[in-house]
Amino acid sequence: MVNVVVVQNDPVFGNVSGNLEAVSRMLSERQVPRPDLIVLSELFASGYQFVSVSEVKELSEKVSGPDAGPTGSFMKNLSRETKGLVVGGFPCQKDGRVTNAAAVFKNGELLTVYDKVHLFDAENRWFSPGEGPLCLVDTDFGPMGVMICFDWLFPEVARSLALSGALLIAHPANWVLPFGPSGMILRSVENRIFTLTANRVGTESRGGLSPLTYIGQSQVVAPSGEVLARAPRETAAILEVSFDPARARNKTVASESDAFRQRRPALYHL
Repeated sequence: MVNVVVVQNDPVFGNVSGNLEAVSRMLSERQVPRPDLIVLSELFASGYQFVSVSEVKELSEKVSGPDAGPTGSFMKNLSRETKGLVVGGFPCQKDGRVTNAAAVFKNGELLTVYDKVHLFDAENRWFSPGEGPLCLVDTDFGPMGVMICFDWLFPEVARSLALSGALLIAHPANWVLPFGPSGMILRSVENRIFTLTANRVGTESRGGLSPLTYIGQSQVVAPSGEVLARAPRETAAILEVSFDPARARNKTVASESDAFRQRRPALYHL
């Protein structure tokens, strides 16, 4: 069994230290055993609605090394304290560019950084898209995929991760589109995997841009499509769920139907 924690927070744009403190307080109030995996939302400490490239650069961070920023240091320390995995989103400084990224730490060590491949709406103005590859991480409980928010709308991402062996997908998000929760149920069902979405709540209205209201509803979904836990729409919350990732190795849909064995890749082209 694996014990997972999904954090749905309510960040204030640009208040990195305050947002990190708020997440720390939420986690400190937990009364259950140490988690094996903590999933934090997309850009969980910086906020989401940027209005300029200079603003993105100002809030971007390096995630490791002597110049590591506060968000990377927070995740590193959190993973060391729990002796487990921590996945969370941040604006990443990379080779003169800034990407919308997610870092994966384990027991105080950086395992990888994934750069969001499919940017959403105004993100295309501020961030450089990820150049791949997709993110698959070996863990003590089996392979884990990572994708960020709008990546979910492209079924090839979750399918590619599942075909590569992922038993679960950690999914930091800043959902504003109402069909995100239902869509991720479908991603679990069609790939027969667990999905763990960490969304945020609150509203941002900055720089004359259309206001963004985040829909909450962070969730953990089983390979069967069962919602194991779902957070409320408007308030910060923590989800705590235990499950056996090995259930995702079984792709059987019915006694004579298998979601992966019956695939016919030779036909999947125009």
